[in-house]
Amino acid sequence: MTEAGIQEGQCWNRIGIYGSRACSRLTEVIHCRSCDVYQVAGRALFDRPPGEDSIDRWTEQLSAVPDDDAAERTPLVVFRLGAEWFALPAEWVREGAAPGPWRRVPHRSGTEFLGIMNVRGELIPYFSLAAVLGIESEADSAAERVLVCGGEGHRLVFPVGAILGLRRLVLDETSRPPATVGKAADAYTRWLVRHAVGSIAVLDAERLSGALEALLR
Repeated sequence: MTEAGIQEGQCWNRIGIYGSRACSRLTEVIHCRSCDVYQVAGRALFDRPPGEDSIDRWTEQLSAVPDDDAAERTPLVVFRLGAEWFALPAEWVREGAAPGPWRRVPHRSGTEFLGIMNVRGELIPYFSLAAVLGIESEADSAAERVLVCGGEGHRLVFPVGAILGLRRLVLDETSRPPATVGKAADAYTRWLVRHAVGSIAVLDAERLSGALEALLR
């Protein structure tokens, strides 16, 4: 099956969520990963026959001596707000998703607590992390991605400018931020690390979660 002359197996990169978003199915499924075309393509990827050298390559990788430095690296999800990069512990981030419909809560919504967002049928408190951190960001008004964070029963969602993805970064004493606090973001920053994109502020998830939940009381 094709749509507009595009092979169905590549549609998510062309007319789907990673392309022009012109696919008529998006109004129903919201995100390509909820579409049967995307799921069938994923299963086909795992069902394909292994390459001739796959056994040798896997044997080499599995028998390799682990890098001592790997144990010191922390998995983090890196994202952008405005012109600045931030990160949160990977275990605290549930997923990156396309924004769902949301509504303000009468007499409660403001610049930090925006309202309630529907993420695949689940109603989740919707915050402006940029406002909480004092960051000027276009993400609140024109978000193409949101991060869903927290645990069961305590989830929250906020818009971001971009998601760099999962990165394993070294957090040590040299990554401690200065003791001086110059803006709101500094109060929630636990580490500052250098990366190819620039400086990344690693946020204190526990402290940030407490501050956001306090906005709901």
